[in-house]
Amino acid sequence: MKRASVVRIDEARCIGCARCLDACPVDAIVGAPGVMHTVVEPWCVGCDLCLPVCPVDCMSALAPRAPWSDAERRAAGRRAAQRRQRLARAKIVSPAPQERKAILAALLERKRGA
Repeated sequence: MKRASVVRIDEARCIGCARCLDACPVDAIVGAPGVMHTVVEPWCVGCDLCLPVCPVDCMSALAPRAPWSDAERRAAGRRAAQRRQRLARAKIVSPAPQERKAILAALLERKRGA
């Protein structure tokens, strides 16, 4: 598999909503709710699933800086499998849409006040 792109986050614009964390199938985005996030480029598979969930459009798909090695490709597959297993064990349930809106509104308000 060849990566057409990798995602990068404009960390100055990131509000820490953590939506991208849930969207990434290989856990290539690191951070925590309420803090800035970043993408570990060698882990990013270029699926771009995180782009549409970002409420402040602080993410962009760019050309990778370096070619993807076979070892990185295999590691991405392992991370994807581990993530699926972890989510199945935890039976993660996403918050309801109204709750997500309230969380995002609170984060945006906090960001404006900072």
